[in-house]
Amino acid sequence: MKIRRNYENEPEPIQMAPLIDIVFLTLVFFMATTVYGVLESEIDITLPTAETSVPTTRSQGEIYINLKADGSIVVNNRSVSLSELQEVLNKVSQFFPGSSVIIRGDQSAMLGNAIRVLDCCRKANIQNVAFSAINEKQTSTSEGSVKADTPIDTPAPTTESPKQ
Repeated sequence: MKIRRNYENEPEPIQMAPLIDIVFLTLVFFMATTVYGVLESEIDITLPTAETSVPTTRSQGEIYINLKADGSIVVNNRSVSLSELQEVLNKVSQFFPGSSVIIRGDQSAMLGNAIRVLDCCRKANIQNVAFSAINEKQTSTSEGSVKADTPIDTPAPTTESPKQ
């Protein structure tokens, strides 16, 4: 004689703990990426204008170096000296080979500081360097209402220094 057992197929309950973990981690990820997206553009710098500037997108390992009009160098909202900048660039090139540097210089900043920053980039073996500028067409059509936090980048010219 065969005994039949009727089992009801109860649906598996949804596990709430892993679901909450995933939602929380997704929220943290989006909050962190949003903060880093605007972190470097909050510094009050008047960018120079250029006729041939083109917009760029951010990439992993990209670092913004801000040159203020008073000659100070700012990275991650922190003023740094040239030796500290060299350490930061060495770490960036070590962890992100092929990374890029965007130099956001105030239009009244001294050229000497930009050359020192370029020298630090070369010592750290960072070849992808660009200068941030605002397109002249945007500034003429909006009559100066373009903010400094919407930079348009122009690639830096690559010139070889004479060997000594």
